[in-house]
Amino acid sequence: MPSDHTDLRFTDREGNRYEGFYSKVLKAFVDTEGGKDPEDINNIYQEDKIADWEYLHRSKNPDSDIMVIL
Repeated sequence: MPSDHTDLRFTDREGNRYEGFYSKVLKAFVDTEGGKDPEDINNIYQEDKIADWEYLHRSKNPDSDIMVIL
């Protein structure tokens, strides 16, 4: 299983893709894409419902090659 509370993209067994994190306490994947409430049970998917997952590598600066000059 992935590291606790790390950004992930995951796919359920029906082929639906989500973005969120894995919760070790819940033993579940939590969909937070688009500002969804992580405590809403409709956004929580148990481990056995997930077919695939991958880490998301988000940088703090989305485009570090652009410099803004004021």
